[in-house]
Amino acid sequence: MPMKTEEVETFEAFQAKLALGKPTAVFLFWTECGYCDDIAPFFEEQFLHDNHKHIEFFRVDKESDLGKKFRTDYSIRAYPRFLVFNVPNISDISVVPGRRIHGDNTIIIEKGGDKQALLSETLAHCCK
Repeated sequence: MPMKTEEVETFEAFQAKLALGKPTAVFLFWTECGYCDDIAPFFEEQFLHDNHKHIEFFRVDKESDLGKKFRTDYSIRAYPRFLVFNVPNISDISVVPGRRIHGDNTIIIEKGGDKQALLSETLAHCCK
């Protein structure tokens, strides 16, 4: 499946995107991860969803400079992961297995839960 989301590799480029203040969804993947390949079309579907037009979507390879920074800053050890930045009213988001809150406005969706359902719910929250 051809990807429509943009891949971001550097911290500086990503910071410029975040500075726009929009909710921003990131698919952190590893090129040698079969599950990453399986879940990538779901992420692309979210990007194309009519309700998500005000959300920025990006892919980040874990081996890129930005991927390495994410791995360190957010203690990520396995893939795939979804990160959602600039989440409005984050205090209204419940912490459940597979979803954790980091800092003031970032959500990390990881193992322990249904990644697809948790990402969909988080993105819906960003659309309120």
